[in-house]
Amino acid sequence: MRKRNPLRRAAAWLAAVCLTLPLLTSPAGSTGAQSTASSAAAGEVVGYYAGWSSYLGYAPGDVPAEQLTQINYAFAAIDGDTGKLVLDNPTQDKKNFQGLLALKKRNPQLRIVLSVGGWDYSTYFSDVASTAKGRETFAQSCVDLLTAHSLDGIDLDWEYPVSGGQPGVIHRPADRENFTLLLRAIRDALDKQERRDGKEYVLTIAGAAGTGYLANIQPQAVAEIVDHVFLMAYDLHGPWDRYADLNAPLYTPTESSPQYRSSVDAAVDAWLKAGVPAEKLVLGMPLYGYIYQGVRSTNSGLYSTFTSAKSVTYNQLKKSYLSSSSYRKLRHATAQVPYLYGNGAFISYDDVTSIAAKAGLAAERELGGIGFWELSQDAEAELISSACTAFSATPFRDVPAGAWYAEAVLRVYEEGWMNGTTAATFTPAGTVTRGMLSAILYRMEGTPAASGSVPFRDVDKNSYYAKAITWAAQKGILEGYEDGTFRPDAPLTRQQLAAILFRYASWLGKAGDAQGDLSAWPDAVAVESYAREAMAWAVDVGVLQGRADGTLDPGGTATRAQTAVLLTRLWDYLEA
Repeated sequence: MRKRNPLRRAAAWLAAVCLTLPLLTSPAGSTGAQSTASSAAAGEVVGYYAGWSSYLGYAPGDVPAEQLTQINYAFAAIDGDTGKLVLDNPTQDKKNFQGLLALKKRNPQLRIVLSVGGWDYSTYFSDVASTAKGRETFAQSCVDLLTAHSLDGIDLDWEYPVSGGQPGVIHRPADRENFTLLLRAIRDALDKQERRDGKEYVLTIAGAAGTGYLANIQPQAVAEIVDHVFLMAYDLHGPWDRYADLNAPLYTPTESSPQYRSSVDAAVDAWLKAGVPAEKLVLGMPLYGYIYQGVRSTNSGLYSTFTSAKSVTYNQLKKSYLSSSSYRKLRHATAQVPYLYGNGAFISYDDVTSIAAKAGLAAERELGGIGFWELSQDAEAELISSACTAFSATPFRDVPAGAWYAEAVLRVYEEGWMNGTTAATFTPAGTVTRGMLSAILYRMEGTPAASGSVPFRDVDKNSYYAKAITWAAQKGILEGYEDGTFRPDAPLTRQQLAAILFRYASWLGKAGDAQGDLSAWPDAVAVESYAREAMAWAVDVGVLQGRADGTLDPGGTATRAQTAVLLTRLWDYLEA
């Protein structure tokens, strides 16, 4: 069995899950690009995008893709006659796929995954899983749909094996074992396709929070097959209950309750105790709540009987309830989630504080990631951003956990090579100057002694980069201009960056002979003579890769995020 998630690497307060390593470069009009090579990143950030969202005015282009690693498109269905995977609304689904794939072009770290089933389309899972032929047919249909639409994997949301779900869902006692067999068949079919086209396909599932669900699957066997489990840590209570309660309490309330008690923390515990590795769990969080009408005033409606109840999106909460003086804002001290009471209604929901606390729990437990149902319900991404910031392994609020550069920023920060622009910001899109890079390389070498005077007339001896420039110039790593200046505040171009890093590697005796061939690049002629060998070396060893438009862009400037990524790639090369 191939281990699809590498070992986690320790980081600040989060052990990071291994994902794909970003490239140095960024495509035109975006913040960065990423290769398909495996390395460590901050963790998965998964968001479900429902196909019907586009009808409600939330288009694929509205998705905060820069903060996500995976978008699960919900939902495809199973044809009861053929046992094959089919699109729910082919015309609209194809349009949505195009929009999501456009996001991926601008955010190459992103995977677009097709989610199957859900509450409405789980009817025939038991049938297709019940025989080897049925499993094979379904698995191949998954591959066919993925390749037809250039998607990156399958997410199975079977609600539910053995028991539960919508009226009419087919169940068998053998669903427990057959679920594992179905996943194995899909994984085998995906692996076979990987060997054909060289593309990596993921297989994930959505799993319920209750212990009853765990009893109806083979948790350890499932975890061995899938890339991750999206733990649906919501709908712990809802309109199906007899009493108004909290949708997704972080911790179990300690007071007496007229009904069963549950929590996100307890759900995570249950999955871990069932033998599922922490790095395989993605903590799913709700971007919606429930409003219960006709509650009693006792305890502000909590645990009251009610006359009706329905879901309410975070968008609706902001518009109609959170800003209204008719509703009193409360927060459960133990559960650590908010609720509203007013006009005879009790409203359970999550806010930026509670969602951050849940993401913090995921980080503390070293889970594989965080995720959200459903993206359109938080159209301005307030909850999403709060969770990503809390889950991020960096202290910088402008470095989301799912960003292509997040792990690189964490690494350069922890190593002491790069600092933030403030205590709370990294400014990933900011430029890197020649003086900044000098200071970075100096820190990478442990700030060695630098004797003598500064060799450039425009470098103030009292500046933060004076010793760094002096040392680097003495080692032949830095060169100035013919007029005797260094121009420390000038933004670095990509070819200047390559030249400096090549000299640095050469000084360390690690550069070797530059074998890269620049002739294939359409703008190779734009590389200045001083930088040609360095650019060839950087391309050859994989430190430098071109932009999404197929150019080297030697005269373009490098951002702080790109530089952080480049430094990690360089260091890995030097350490190899």
